[in-house]
Amino acid sequence: MNIQAVGSRIVAAAALQIAVLPCAFGKPPADLPPVASGSVDQTVRFWDATGKQTLNFLAHDGPVTCMVFTPDGKRLITGGADKTIKFWNTDDGSLENSLDAHDKAVLCLALSPDGRVLLSGGADDLVKMWNPLTGKLLKTIPAHSQPVKALAWSPDGRFFASGGADRLIQIWRADGSLVGTIVAHDEPLTSLAWSADGQTLYSGAADGYVKVWRIADLSLIVRRRAYDKGLTSFALSPDGRLLATAGADGRLRLYTIGPKSLAEGLLANTDRAINAVVFSRDGKVIVTGGADRALHYWNASDLSEILKVPAHDAAITALAVPPG
Repeated sequence: MNIQAVGSRIVAAAALQIAVLPCAFGKPPADLPPVASGSVDQTVRFWDATGKQTLNFLAHDGPVTCMVFTPDGKRLITGGADKTIKFWNTDDGSLENSLDAHDKAVLCLALSPDGRVLLSGGADDLVKMWNPLTGKLLKTIPAHSQPVKALAWSPDGRFFASGGADRLIQIWRADGSLVGTIVAHDEPLTSLAWSADGQTLYSGAADGYVKVWRIADLSLIVRRRAYDKGLTSFALSPDGRLLATAGADGRLRLYTIGPKSLAEGLLANTDRAINAVVFSRDGKVIVTGGADRALHYWNASDLSEILKVPAHDAAITALAVPPG
C-alpha cells in the first residue's frame, strides 16, 4: 500500500480511493448538506453535497468522540478517546495543532459563537477553556463529580451549560464562574442545546427524557419521555421549531416545539443505535450516524430517507455540518 505523510499524520492513500456506493431513495440526491463524520475507526471523513467522500484521514489514536467547525469553516476541531484535541485544515485535512487536553478521554466540545473560546469536557470530570487560535489553556473548571458528557454555549456567548454523568446541569458565565445547578435527570446527560433566544435550555439523557428548562429561574417547563433505552443525541433545527432526537434503539424522532410543549410528529428507524444527529444549515435535511457505520440523510419535512451512504469501518460517533 502506498503511504503518504500529511503534516504529523499518516494517511493510507489507497484508503482515500475506496469507492463508496450510496443508496438513493426516491429522487437522486441533490443539495445535501456537506458533513464531517468521526468514528470508532479513528478516522474523520468529509462528504460533499452529493454524499461523495472528499477527505479521509486518521485523526486520533482511538475513537473520535466529538467535533465542531470553526465559524469560518476553515478548521475542524476534534476530540478523542486518546485525551487530545486536534485542529484540522478543512481544505486538505492537514493537522494544524494538537493539544494534550485531558487526563482521560475528551467527550465533548463547544465553540463560542464568536469562535474565541473553545470548551472541552472530559472523562476526568473537568471542563477546560481554551484559546482555539493559540491552543492556550485559559481555565480549568472542576465542573462535575463524574465525566462531562455535554456542553453548549448560549447564543449571545454570555453563558454556557455543562451536563455530566452525575445527572447535573451546571450553568456558567462566560468567565467560568458558576451561576446555578440543576438536578436534571435520573441518568447521565447526553445532550444540551440553547433556544435561539437564549431563554430556555434543552437537555437529553440516558434516562430517555427530553427536558426544557427556563434559564431565568432554572425551572422545568417541559418533560417528555422519548425513549425506553436511552436518548443518545439530539439537535435543534436552525429556526428553532423542530427537535430531532436519536436513540439507542435506532429510532429517529422529530418533535414540533411549542411554548410549553414538545409535540411528537414523525418517526424513522435505522435498526441500530444512532449516536449522532445534525440538521443542515437550511433545516431541510437531517443527517444521522451510528452503529451501522452509515450516514443516513432524511427529509426533515416527512422523515423519508433520501440517501444512505456506507461511511466508516466502525460505528459513527460524531457529526458536524460546516457553516455557511
